[in-house]
Amino acid sequence: MDGHPKSRYDFFMIDTRRGPLLDHLEELETRCESGDITLQEIVDVFGADGHYVLIAFLIIPFLQPIPLLGLSTPFGVLIALIAVMAYLKRPPRLPKRWANLKVSAKTVKRIASASETAFDKATFFSHPRHPIFFRGIFRHLNMGVLALNAILLALPLPIPFSNAIPAWVVAVQAIAQLEEDGIFVWVSYVQTVACLGYFALIAKAAGMVAIRFLT
Repeated sequence: MDGHPKSRYDFFMIDTRRGPLLDHLEELETRCESGDITLQEIVDVFGADGHYVLIAFLIIPFLQPIPLLGLSTPFGVLIALIAVMAYLKRPPRLPKRWANLKVSAKTVKRIASASETAFDKATFFSHPRHPIFFRGIFRHLNMGVLALNAILLALPLPIPFSNAIPAWVVAVQAIAQLEEDGIFVWVSYVQTVACLGYFALIAKAAGMVAIRFLT
């Protein structure tokens, strides 16, 4: 204890501690020094964080307003399953046909280096803070946020932003888990409320159209 009382502004204080994601990226670069590596080895580098690396990778195509019908359903279901595996603390595993796929060490090092630079600059916004958001009831709530928004993503709706809105929630929650950032967790909760409101409006509009059609 430092003896100084915490103010309400401490919740938003900038913390300059290094996040775990950057350490994983450096380890990945080190492994590439001995040659090409498999996709499963890449996932293994991230250990328990591998779940959220996969989620972050899978969610990227949906962070734009046009829904990707035919892709959103299987990807949404897969993300929900990965979230459950993370909650149960089961190691993430890729399908066998993907797991043993070799990736050029040069390519991996280039991506890792670029990602490290980007995340290093992003530490102004995301870094380890407020660990309470990763314990107890919040741990259950975080899994629920990921699974719920993944399921909403999986709905085959040809409506603008019907993929993007839940996808951004998933992305923010994944970053929060990777960087152990409680502020990003809190932001994902606010996003989820807005997301549910958006889908409630869609359901209401669909109901009104159905009533008019039937009458």
